[in-house]
Amino acid sequence: MRKRSGLILSIILLSVILFAPQGDIFAKSGVNSKLAKNVILLIGDGMGPGHFWAAQLYSKNVLKKDLNMIDMLKDARVAYLTNETADSLVTESAAAAGQIATGKKMTAKCVSMEADGKTPAKSITEIAKERNMAVGLATTSGITDATPAAFSAHESSRYDEESIAAQQIVSGVDVLMGGRKQYFLPETKGGKRKDGRNLLEEAAKEGYMVVETSRGLKMAPIGKKILGLFNMHNMTWDYNRSKTMEPSLAEMADKTLQALSKNKNGFIAMIEGGRIDHASHSNDAACMLNEMLAFDEAVGVALRFAKSNPGTLVIVTADHETGGFAMVGKDKESKEYIGMNFDALEKMKVPFETIFNKIKKDPSPQKVKAIVKECLAIELTDEEAAIVATDAVKKMEPHNYIYDYSHSLALVLRPYLRTAFASQTHTAMPVQIFGIGPGSEMIKGLMHNTEIFNIVKTALDLK
Repeated sequence: MRKRSGLILSIILLSVILFAPQGDIFAKSGVNSKLAKNVILLIGDGMGPGHFWAAQLYSKNVLKKDLNMIDMLKDARVAYLTNETADSLVTESAAAAGQIATGKKMTAKCVSMEADGKTPAKSITEIAKERNMAVGLATTSGITDATPAAFSAHESSRYDEESIAAQQIVSGVDVLMGGRKQYFLPETKGGKRKDGRNLLEEAAKEGYMVVETSRGLKMAPIGKKILGLFNMHNMTWDYNRSKTMEPSLAEMADKTLQALSKNKNGFIAMIEGGRIDHASHSNDAACMLNEMLAFDEAVGVALRFAKSNPGTLVIVTADHETGGFAMVGKDKESKEYIGMNFDALEKMKVPFETIFNKIKKDPSPQKVKAIVKECLAIELTDEEAAIVATDAVKKMEPHNYIYDYSHSLALVLRPYLRTAFASQTHTAMPVQIFGIGPGSEMIKGLMHNTEIFNIVKTALDLK
């Protein structure tokens, strides 16, 4: 009888072990199966729902494949994200990134500062470093630009990039990659630093391997910290990158994850498609779509890493939407509901900024027609060329996001490309957030971007 009772008790106990929720068992044993070891946060700067879906349609029709983000959606948690700040319903990039990095509402132009604009707000990456985790940041914009700065510095003005660069090399961040090398070099070396400091030399003393080319990045040893600065300004538009020695965002992401994964305590990586925003400010649809594809390749790198490292939370989102981008339903001949002109968009490999640099030398309608035909393979009418020529002579003030000169070109190209931008600035449109891996269950409904901080903190069990 005792043997029989013991057998029944053993069967009951085995059933409890086999069929009880794993989280409960792990929790009782001191191990939480829902905790993440690593977090990869991918931010498409300016990427709204219109950008995302247009990129998918472009990829499907031109490249004959779905985006990696579409594959991710098969298993992802999905939500909408709002991003209003402490002082505005429409955010700018520094405030948006700071809110993601710190979990607190920011005021415009401040880099990870409290709402008073004077007191530093601790970022999730600083908390991670306190637990001896690794941290890496990579962007196609400048490494001193608003988004990476929010995860590596504190500054009352995002435009004080000399200060941001100086903070970054002593921040403890293990990997820093992007453009704007000019803020790391003194004026005597072709840089913009007025204090005479050479931060590349100082970074080397801090233990960084400084790399400046794609080949240099590939050869960089995994065991050292990496400072990759690949352009004096922002990195080159992706569709022109093959003419340079710059790595792609996917290559930067891959190296970042390789380097960070050597830390036994785990890591946080922030990978930014920074120039989606720039192309959208310029209302340059073709350029934007190519930047979206480059960002999506980096998403693919993250997803493959997560597949091999199951304790990894991958989050894909945006800081805000730029331009109010949409596809329109009529073409030049008023045919309705036919979608984007993929053939024309695929042929466009010259950014609007280059076109206008040429036009400004001779802003006549005849010159506009000739340059647009040469660069974009589109023949404007005399009336359309006159509109562009008038706006070509307008001067764009520093930090002014009203890009009239390029918006006029986008307007006249609208019926040819069947794409449209409502604005040259950021909008209040909610953006998408996708997540897979431990902690992704917290992504749901309508959220504010400050909640990303808490999702990452909770997933990693950071105190």
